[in-house]
Amino acid sequence: MEDKADFDYLFKEYYPQLYYYAFHLINNMEASKDIASDAFEFIWTNYAKIDKTTAKSYLYVYVRNKCIDYLRHQNVHEQYVQLYIKLTESYTKTEYKEYDERMMRIHKAISTLTAHTRHILEECYVRRKKYQEVADELNISVSAVRKHIVKALSVLRKEFAKKE
Repeated sequence: MEDKADFDYLFKEYYPQLYYYAFHLINNMEASKDIASDAFEFIWTNYAKIDKTTAKSYLYVYVRNKCIDYLRHQNVHEQYVQLYIKLTESYTKTEYKEYDERMMRIHKAISTLTAHTRHILEECYVRRKKYQEVADELNISVSAVRKHIVKALSVLRKEFAKKE
């Protein structure tokens, strides 16, 4: 190619065609624009080496090859997405199932406690009250609250020490 005027002519003449060609192959507007622009960048960087009569062929081959590369990349990306979904789905299902099983075991163990011990455990661990607050509310000593907590935690430990 002799000068910038030849390049301008090529760009004005073939950019829309190359864009639509790329769009037809990959069905992505932004990627098609990028690929068509990259084709002209390729022509510009190799300006002195390319014959004016074969420039159109270079452009179409370049666009076709870049579209194939794009589709391959999309395919790999889609495979990773599917693998990620599959892994997280099984992990999530397993995680929720294990959580539900643990909660059932906790409720089962707590149900074996006396009402007074259960109430103290709930006040301290569910409602996050301090031992002193619970002791004041129930008009018992802090050491009595501790004894009830120790008793409740012992029952929970025994439940989880069992192998099912």
